[in-house]
Amino acid sequence: MREGFRIGLKSLVLSLGFLLAACSFTVTVTLPDQTFSAQALPNTQWKILYPKNPATFNPPPVSPKSVLIQGTLEADQPLNTTLAFYVRLKDPKTDPGCMDLSIFYNIPAYACSIGPYDEKSGEAFFNNSSSAPLTLTGRNLTQGIAQGQFWLGLEVQGLPSSMVTFTLKNLKATVTVGF
Repeated sequence: MREGFRIGLKSLVLSLGFLLAACSFTVTVTLPDQTFSAQALPNTQWKILYPKNPATFNPPPVSPKSVLIQGTLEADQPLNTTLAFYVRLKDPKTDPGCMDLSIFYNIPAYACSIGPYDEKSGEAFFNNSSSAPLTLTGRNLTQGIAQGQFWLGLEVQGLPSSMVTFTLKNLKATVTVGF
């Protein structure tokens, strides 16, 4: 009797899992183009450059299970490098591993050592070009979308010392929601 109950309970749990998974759905949202500038500065090699202010927005009415953002990253000059993007949920201002660049360079950003709050979320590969496909995903990105705030950072490695203006174009966010 007890063995039959365990098998029955296990079947019920598996059935409920499949039923709840069937209740998931995806929504694709077109995002506006975004422009930002970055450059390699002294003491920022192998660091992540985060803006002072996070990306903020009204969170969705239901928590997403996953988020995937795809688009194109365009630079105002040809590059030959791989740029890594990171997402963090903790304010860099409160992180002792981050240096305030506004103090030394009058740039409203932080240069942070890679630490436990930083999650690599994607890369853009430039091969002597000014355009590269970009895909961002990850736990921090999904959680940031759910709470309506996150910092998107760029690893400084590979940037020239002159200012480069980047534009994130044709962005589409695919959000999976459900139980």
